[in-house]
Amino acid sequence: MTAETGNDGAPVATDSEARRRRAADVAGKDGATGCRPGCGACCIAPSISSPIPGMPEGKPAGVRCAQLDDANLCRLFGDPRRPAVCHRFDYDAELCGRSRAEALARIAALEVAT
Repeated sequence: MTAETGNDGAPVATDSEARRRRAADVAGKDGATGCRPGCGACCIAPSISSPIPGMPEGKPAGVRCAQLDDANLCRLFGDPRRPAVCHRFDYDAELCGRSRAEALARIAALEVAT
């Protein structure tokens, strides 16, 4: 397998490699704690009032973020354009529950309550 390189000759991650890295970044060091890869509940359930690339007015609750890819991974993870509110939102076992469905329901309920 040959690695792709950019104009400067440095290795460039392929789309699948970039996805794997984003999933590993959010999953935590051992992959057993932290965000569930492919969940994306925190990118759907809450409203975000700050601008997001592709959503200059932010996003309403229950609307999928424009930066959430088909694998439910954030395209802006690690990118300085990622909104501060997203950067501060961290995995919490109590809030995220045991499944994506629980996370969506719990985050939506918190959104309604605030």
